[in-house]
Amino acid sequence: MGSFRVYLTLLLCWSHSLQADSLTQVYRLAVQSDPVLQQAFFALQANKEAFPQALAQMVPSLSGNYQTVGTETSQATPNIFVAQGGYNSQNYGLTLTQPIYHPEHWAQLERSRHTVKSAQATYLNAAQTLVIRVSTQYFNILGAIDDLDYAKGQVKSFGREYEQAKQRFDVGLIAITDVETAKSRYDNALATEISAKNTVANEYEKLRQIVGQPIQAVTLFPIQKKLPLLPPSPNQQETWVNTAHLYNLDVIAVKEQALQTKSEIGVQVAGHFPKIDVQGNVQRNKSGPPFADLTYSRSVTLNISMPIFAGGGIVSRTKEASARYNEVLERVEQTQRQADADTREAFRGVLTAISRVEALAQAVISSESSLKATQAAYEAGTRTIVDVLNAEVLLLNAKREHAKARYEYLLQGLTLKQKAGTLTSDDLYAVSNLIECDTAQT
Repeated sequence: MGSFRVYLTLLLCWSHSLQADSLTQVYRLAVQSDPVLQQAFFALQANKEAFPQALAQMVPSLSGNYQTVGTETSQATPNIFVAQGGYNSQNYGLTLTQPIYHPEHWAQLERSRHTVKSAQATYLNAAQTLVIRVSTQYFNILGAIDDLDYAKGQVKSFGREYEQAKQRFDVGLIAITDVETAKSRYDNALATEISAKNTVANEYEKLRQIVGQPIQAVTLFPIQKKLPLLPPSPNQQETWVNTAHLYNLDVIAVKEQALQTKSEIGVQVAGHFPKIDVQGNVQRNKSGPPFADLTYSRSVTLNISMPIFAGGGIVSRTKEASARYNEVLERVEQTQRQADADTREAFRGVLTAISRVEALAQAVISSESSLKATQAAYEAGTRTIVDVLNAEVLLLNAKREHAKARYEYLLQGLTLKQKAGTLTSDDLYAVSNLIECDTAQT
């Protein structure tokens, strides 16, 4: 019998997945289609070319040249030009240039390394942010669906109370004001349901912007399913902050930008130093008649250039680069402080969410008891229809808030890891497994 129950659960989960998209499935679609992530990917590919471009300035370069000149001669006689013939002279060769001393090349190479590292951090940050964006929008849809269920619950409850009120009025047990009150609540509930349906559609459309295709339905998270409420591990706020110091990708990216800007100072300072190149040249010259000749020439040249005066431009650009570097250092400090604050906020957010889920779970139980007591008192004539309707509203709202608190707990856990720089797709898959069906519940 137990194995049959497991099989039935698996069958139900499988059939449910045919009609709904899990968080994992939606995330995989987003990885393939999200334009924000794709932009970051191609920006990374473009920035990766900075290193080979900087390196290319330091290796030998080879160039070739070819020139041909066509010449035709003629002799002038009275009233007649007599052509004597034509010829082509040719000049072609190869030139090899090897930079020997260019200090700006080394500074540019160092700058390119930090450009690549900054781009890598930016791309990884976009990937982590995608996890948060997908999860946030997925939970927004679940929250909107809960709001719709809440509105439908109101319509059902208020409709039932409205019918009962009419029946009780018909037999003279209540006044007409109770009937009108029940009808007013019922009409408002209908209007709320219409608005909630539109909100659900809007939230699905926002998710479509990320994944690039319509999502027909998402996997629901039943309120009956128990959610393990675990504090962050390790459960020490400053440990997470220290991790963010090392791995927060916003901080890493801006630190690499600072080092990139620092390298620019070296590029500008190099303008004060000489530049040395070695150049080898091989040429072949073929001349035309009357003295047709074929000559070869080979040469090796050492080129040294020394800047003497540039109108103060080098000094000015060096000062500018130094100021830019100090500017980015302040941005590093700002980003680091923001990362610390965000990490502490996310850590407290997880603990707060745990407390809210527990408190709201108890509120649901209390609201259910209150509704039962109010309904019994109404039957006995000691409470009014308004009291019953208010009790039903409180119960439905408690269930809705409890569900949203659970989504917030899951999202805060992901956010904490993102701020610390340790978020991976495996963390999203773990959250998805908590939402989806599993045999452990049997």
